[in-house]
Amino acid sequence: MAYNSLSNGLAVLDEEGRARYAALVEGTQPQLDHPVDRGLLEGRFIIPEKFNELAYLKTLHLRDRYATDNWNLTICPTIDCNFGCDYCFQLHQKSRMGQPVQAKLLELFAQKAPHLSRFDVTWFGGEPALAWDVVQKLSQGFLDIARNHGVEYGASLVTNGYLLDEEKVADMISHRIHLVQITLDGDVAYHDQRRHLLSGEGTFEQILANLHLFRDQPIFVQIRINVDARNREGVPVLLKRLAEEGLAHLENIRVYFAPVTSTTPPSHGVNGFCFTPKDFAQLEPEYFSLAESLGLGTIPYPSLQLGGCIATRPEGFVVEPDGSLQKCWDTVGQPEYAVGNILEYDPSRIAENPIYQRWMSWDPFAKDLACSSCSWLPTCMGGCPLRVAFPETMPEGKLELECTTFKWNWKRTFTLLAERANGAEPIPRSCTG
Repeated sequence: MAYNSLSNGLAVLDEEGRARYAALVEGTQPQLDHPVDRGLLEGRFIIPEKFNELAYLKTLHLRDRYATDNWNLTICPTIDCNFGCDYCFQLHQKSRMGQPVQAKLLELFAQKAPHLSRFDVTWFGGEPALAWDVVQKLSQGFLDIARNHGVEYGASLVTNGYLLDEEKVADMISHRIHLVQITLDGDVAYHDQRRHLLSGEGTFEQILANLHLFRDQPIFVQIRINVDARNREGVPVLLKRLAEEGLAHLENIRVYFAPVTSTTPPSHGVNGFCFTPKDFAQLEPEYFSLAESLGLGTIPYPSLQLGGCIATRPEGFVVEPDGSLQKCWDTVGQPEYAVGNILEYDPSRIAENPIYQRWMSWDPFAKDLACSSCSWLPTCMGGCPLRVAFPETMPEGKLELECTTFKWNWKRTFTLLAERANGAEPIPRSCTG
């Protein structure tokens, strides 16, 4: 097997193909009418001698990062929450986005719309369902402006799922909320220990019931499963429960797995339970393999992450209820990381903000970062920029790179993918590294 992270190509070569590849590496000129040569060229497994892969990747990255025809905003109608999760990175506050901030958001979009081809909104919190009327009003306003200017509009929603009902799902459809993320951290015994109401009451059964609201609906639901040392054993139990509940083999409901992280001071208390990226990488393929066998997910395949995190794009902001502009989800509710306020929106003044400058100075190609010489750079594009630009937020107060898990589990993952593609018998783990 061969993988190229720049072309995103995966090839399985037989003995003849391997021999042909070896000959090309030794200097044999490729023949375009030769099927192996043609595939190796298309997958960039062989490249012209003067082709600079890193320079090409940087060109693609900068083009995407500084594109002006797409605008992405994360909007928090509230940063209040009805949950008391111990690993939360936010400082929640009783809040609701007022009319002046809503009006300014609509005004800014109307100003930008003639120059945009697409506008994407992520509804975030706190828990956005606590201020659903704000989501409704702004969504309708965005849709009207987009329609008047021929701008493609789409939205996603990050919610704990507890307050959802049929009416809210209907609103999502009419307001083009096409993607919803809902979190379950294991079956009831595991989930309710960590994702409970502020009163301490469990939430698992209500969320599970609400997931059925999305059956046969044009909304894609990602069930996020946060994993740390405390609930690792509960993940297989949850997957089997979801299948038993009839939520498997649905085109619009899939699970994925995410390590619990401790990136800002509010979440530092759980740092001792967090997996290292390398340790989590060993769990991930087996979780996905089980999920796929149950009809709940698919084994992930790497993808190019051009442009990097939206936080490092000039106009990428998180809008808090009072209009404060953050660059990162993880700093919501922490005013010391705000770069301005939308009520006084002035790109020139924002550019003078020292916090903004630190975000915009982030460069995954910087020679003092290991990323610039890593073959996985196209897949993670430097990972989380908060860890690099603001190392003081980390538990140890120092830079911690967020490497892609493929860096450590690619052999196992690609073997599983090849087996699936070929319908082959499973390859023993001892043969795959």
